[in-house]
Amino acid sequence: MTDEQKNRRAALARENGRKSRGPISPLGKYASSMNAITTGKQIKVHKEVLPECDTLYSTDERESFVRLHLKHLRQYKPHAECEHAIVRQMTTELFDYQRACDVETLAVQRNLDSVLREHPEVSVAEQLLQGFHRAATSEDKTHRFIERKKKGHLSAYNSLQRNLIQLRKNFPMQPPEPIDISADSNMIEPIIPSPEAVTEMLDMADQAKNEPEFALPAYVLNFLENEYVMAIVAPAYECEELLARFGRTRVPKAA
Repeated sequence: MTDEQKNRRAALARENGRKSRGPISPLGKYASSMNAITTGKQIKVHKEVLPECDTLYSTDERESFVRLHLKHLRQYKPHAECEHAIVRQMTTELFDYQRACDVETLAVQRNLDSVLREHPEVSVAEQLLQGFHRAATSEDKTHRFIERKKKGHLSAYNSLQRNLIQLRKNFPMQPPEPIDISADSNMIEPIIPSPEAVTEMLDMADQAKNEPEFALPAYVLNFLENEYVMAIVAPAYECEELLARFGRTRVPKAA
């Protein structure tokens, strides 16, 4: 490009820039606000404090993970922080294994339900046979992926257990080092919303019942799903049909 062409292009860019009023949508404003960030030091990360070594997804229940971890602490009674870290990682592997089992149960249950809807007259044994057959043929890759995850988590769990035994044998901690588990124990206690917040969320739930087109916010659905909190703040409130309408039916747990 010649100097004249470069100058003409620069002038045109400046003219177009003067016409721009910046992003309008919230997403565009957020993206624009991140343009000057290069190191990440200016970003404030707001995240829930959880025990180390966990792999919780947004769909997981934090309380279930912590309860499983406390069971491991009572069983293995770590004598030092190193042993505590291994026990915590064991909790993670077993929690991931149980999650994979739950997903596998749901996948098979869907096929069983489809067989029952199409052939309600067949026996239970035939339902199981046809359900497993459909699962094996239509979702073969999914089931193989789940089986690999289950096998990997169990193998890691057993390996960590052996490492813990070997660590205690080769490097015994005498006397045992005190382990602070208060942070884990306190995380089980659920957060009870204020009466004003409960009233507001239940009003929105009532509005969704009366107006099918009304979309409930995710935090209200999460509140209605929490059986423990609902039993405390609104034990008589009926929300099963509402949760089912928004696809929040509970995943069946593996036996």
